Amino acid sequence: MSSLERSVQIRRQRSMPLYKLLHKGRWRKSITTDKAWIYLSGTNAKSKVQYLSRDQNRRDLTPSTTVPHPKSVIVWMRIAANYVTKPWFVQPGAKLNFEYYIQKILKPFLKYDYCRLYKNGDAVFHQDSVPSHASRVTQIFLRPQQ
Repeated sequence: MSSLERSVQIRRQRSMPLYKLLHKGRWRKSITTDKAWIYLSGTNAKSKVQYLSRDQNRRDLTPSTTVPHPKSVIVWMRIAANYVTKPWFVQPGAKLNFEYYIQKILKPFLKYDYCRLYKNGDAVFHQDSVPSHASRVTQIFLRPQQ
């Protein structure tokens, strides 16, 4: 099995629980989130980026070059089937660990947007698996309170 086939198989296995939550119209009660860097100044700088899979052994690749980023901001958005929330701006220089994510992003989101959109708390909340989202502390925080 090639690495691409293996990757597809893993993604299918991981996505099946989300698919089961969203089938039969449940997608209408889902919220997905993501963040993006927005660069505030134009730049013509280019950097060389290389992707190398684990099973490749390429000695002819040179290290990638790095270029300082122009001034930028991180924006976090939530999108539901019938709603797009206002953008939330991450504080410049903030470390995006689980503590910042819970305190500055999740708590305001749950208090203002989630509760207003889904008063019964019956929506599916989807996020990617970056470390601040996947951390054990974040997962415990997101569990329904008994």
